[in-house]
Amino acid sequence: MKGVYILKKSISIVMLVYNEAEIIEKVIRDYYNNVFVKLDDAEFIVAEDGSTDGTKEILDRLSKELDIRLVSGTARKGYVQAYKDSIKLPEKNYIFFTDSSGKHYPEDFWDMYPYLDKYDIVSGYKVKRKDPLYRIVMTRVFNALVNIYFGTNFKDIDSGFKIIRTDAMKDILNDNWICTDLISFENMIRLSYRGYTLKEVPVRHRPRENGPSRGLPLKKIPKVIKMVLSNFKAVKADARRCAAKTKVEVKKKG
Repeated sequence: MKGVYILKKSISIVMLVYNEAEIIEKVIRDYYNNVFVKLDDAEFIVAEDGSTDGTKEILDRLSKELDIRLVSGTARKGYVQAYKDSIKLPEKNYIFFTDSSGKHYPEDFWDMYPYLDKYDIVSGYKVKRKDPLYRIVMTRVFNALVNIYFGTNFKDIDSGFKIIRTDAMKDILNDNWICTDLISFENMIRLSYRGYTLKEVPVRHRPRENGPSRGLPLKKIPKVIKMVLSNFKAVKADARRCAAKTKVEVKKKG
């Protein structure tokens, strides 16, 4: 069990952004006013990944008005690399990951926040999901398969609304990530196998404010699922290997 001591509740809000010009100002202001300004020790990091629709200009303007730390890319790196790079940025003890699509309610952060005294990871699981029926069904099936194969008990392993100890994320940063289409799932497995403690908290969910979800299109989902399922064995083996290696290194240091 990792969570045997209490860290100071300093929070790095990390939001990855790509081509969200229609809604990004409202989303950032919502998180800024409902979360950031109410925390005693926090930073707000916006990691922009080479947007081409005017998002950069909006973020530049907001960064001059609001106390946000804008890291902007000149070219598109892609989600996985942008995500990895964002993990290196926080200077606080916890990272609050949230997406930039406006599908979560910022206020639900406060339902998760109190559990940081006892858990290394506090993750929001969506109740009354505002997604198409096929996505809801597939998500439930995927969670069930993950729990059976990996011996876990996740309600929503691919949640994009979670608070994680910064040192825990940096602990897995140099692992060889395998499932690039479902990084959140793989990272949660790796953290679980390393012994980091988890609490899942119900949070609300709403549709995107500017149209349908930008998730995987229906026609591509079967192919991605097949690829992810075929990698279960590799993910499990590597997660175990890295967890065992971490324990050996800690023992040597001790």
